[in-house]
Amino acid sequence: MQFAPFASDIDVAFFSSLAYHKINYDKLDSSARRVLGIYEIQPNDAPGNSCRMQIGGTALTADEPAVGQFRAEGIIRNFNTVEEFKKTNYAEIIQKSGRTIWEAIHDGSIYSIPSLLSSFTILSFANLKKYHFQYWCGFPALHSSPPWSVVGQRRQFSVEETSSLCDVVTTWRYSIDSRQRGFFLVKRVKSSIEDEDTVWKLAPLGDYERGFFNDVEDKKKDAFVAFADPSNFEEHPGWPLRNLLYLIRKRWKLQEVNIIGYRDVHALRHQPRSVIWTLKDDSPPDLSDLSIKDAPLPKITGWERNREKKLAPRMADLSQIMDPTRLADSAVDLNNRLMKWRIAPNLDLDKIKGTKCLLLGAGTLGAYVSRILLGWGVHKITLIDNATVSYSNPVRQPLFKFEDCLNGGQPKAIKAAEALKEIYPSVDAQGFKMMVPMAGHPIRDEAHGEQMKADYDKLVSLIQEHDAIFLLMDTRESRWLPTLLGKFYGKIVLNAALGFDTFVVMRHGVRPELETEDEGEAVDDKKPQVTEPVSELGCYFCNDVVAPADSIKDQTLDQMCTVTRPGIAAIASALLVELFVSILQHPQVASAPAPASPDEDRGSHPLGTVPHQIRGFLFNFQNKLIHAPGYIYCSACSNKMLSAFDDGGWEFVKKAMNEPGFIEEVSGLAEVQKAAAAIDDELDWSEDDNGDGDGEML
Repeated sequence: MQFAPFASDIDVAFFSSLAYHKINYDKLDSSARRVLGIYEIQPNDAPGNSCRMQIGGTALTADEPAVGQFRAEGIIRNFNTVEEFKKTNYAEIIQKSGRTIWEAIHDGSIYSIPSLLSSFTILSFANLKKYHFQYWCGFPALHSSPPWSVVGQRRQFSVEETSSLCDVVTTWRYSIDSRQRGFFLVKRVKSSIEDEDTVWKLAPLGDYERGFFNDVEDKKKDAFVAFADPSNFEEHPGWPLRNLLYLIRKRWKLQEVNIIGYRDVHALRHQPRSVIWTLKDDSPPDLSDLSIKDAPLPKITGWERNREKKLAPRMADLSQIMDPTRLADSAVDLNNRLMKWRIAPNLDLDKIKGTKCLLLGAGTLGAYVSRILLGWGVHKITLIDNATVSYSNPVRQPLFKFEDCLNGGQPKAIKAAEALKEIYPSVDAQGFKMMVPMAGHPIRDEAHGEQMKADYDKLVSLIQEHDAIFLLMDTRESRWLPTLLGKFYGKIVLNAALGFDTFVVMRHGVRPELETEDEGEAVDDKKPQVTEPVSELGCYFCNDVVAPADSIKDQTLDQMCTVTRPGIAAIASALLVELFVSILQHPQVASAPAPASPDEDRGSHPLGTVPHQIRGFLFNFQNKLIHAPGYIYCSACSNKMLSAFDDGGWEFVKKAMNEPGFIEEVSGLAEVQKAAAAIDDELDWSEDDNGDGDGEML
């Protein structure tokens, strides 16, 4: 009989764990460490890929495998130098490992830890500068001499027998120590004296010497020794059987035995896969006692062959993926790509990853939004804020710590970018401490004017460089210029604003794609033409009939601080980022139409509909979807404002800051206000002074 040898299947994460333990714990200590190996019954594996010994990322620390897995007791010795590794006496190592099994069989301790029959040894050297790992796995096997011979043909149980046995095995695994699962005794007995029906009974190996088979009438037919067989070769059992056969011969003195190579899984219990072999020992009966004092050690082999089928160590070059930063990249990418397996196969993750995001505001909203963007794999995040971290910030703004508040506080935007890099080193995060020019906030002096001009130029440059703009500031007027610029340059603009227990999350409309008089010739992206809107979605200012003004002046303390329920920022931020991702997945991207109703079918969109506004109310825990068209006299996104900005640039912005009523005049809101006042004047609200109506009901 030939056996399918174990093949090592070492997870990349295991090497990472090995390197971590070497650097932080073992240091110069190269003594052996315990490692947990796992093998499984995998019906769908090709025979050549079966019988794998899995060494996972937690193998150095894990104690228990899952119920459907079988444990193997292993040790690893990680040498300090490559010379030590190469000069090791490999034959002596495998002999020592095999002797541990041999002694456990002879002294009976194997019954308390049968998983030792599948034990293994790993020798390794880790070059932690280059992330090159040399290793050699050995799976010690005690040779039975002479070898066992197969009697007759291999057999299988019927569907009914397999199904009932599978149920019993599955139940038994839950009740037994994990070290016992891989090897067990099986017998078929009558369910009762009167009843001819038979049932399966299972027991650990140690019960053999306690008379487990004594009540079996026909031992050649109904008594079996079983092992979890990871091999998918029809004629060749897996490696664990080798040491089990040595135990059967040496300890139980059996010369004929029925072996079950148990290969069934509960989900496929109606498709019999387990194999039964009857094995015979033709040598004279072994009458020696179990003392190991003078007993000769059997032949022991087991070193794994490398990929060239030679008895030599293997090399794992993990320089491209072993760096912790790259491991983080792989982990983040994997977590998102798992969505594509079943749930959202059409999800375009590369589009999300490549979208450059500009966050105006690095406070509570900015901190939460940036963290969730990281979760989606966004690689370019830029933050703008003029404030410093105060003592009240860290508890509500998850990118900051107490230390950031000391000595007057660190600049929020810069510190937030640093925190993002600490969380995810591969992110391209930048922070800028700067002001956003605000409507109604006049320039105080020449120096202030120069600073405002510099901040304006930087803001325009950043908006041009990014794809999506998030408005996350504290005041309405601070959102005015970014709203105008985002519309002018055709960017995705997203906005979130908070009340005490309410919030609004919305996307701004974009102008339709424009063409020059020569059909098909695209307009310069840097300076789009201004045309009449075509059913655009409104912006944050489209419902206003007054222009934004200085809302900070004369504020009381409760007005200066953002007074909201602590959880509302996280809720709004999550919805805003999910809205952003949904926009990117829509075929029309930022031009995606808003749904006519909340119940509108998602169609082929992988993430569902793309609403215009989400208004949330925590006092009754409800969200409402709002659809509002753009306003022709909007103070921020109307074509009149875009045209005026196109003509004036910084001079236009400066007038909006300095001159009260300027925005109303340009946008047309002044005329709307005058018309409303005129209508009001025409209405006669005075009471009739004529006494002729005395007693008349009006």
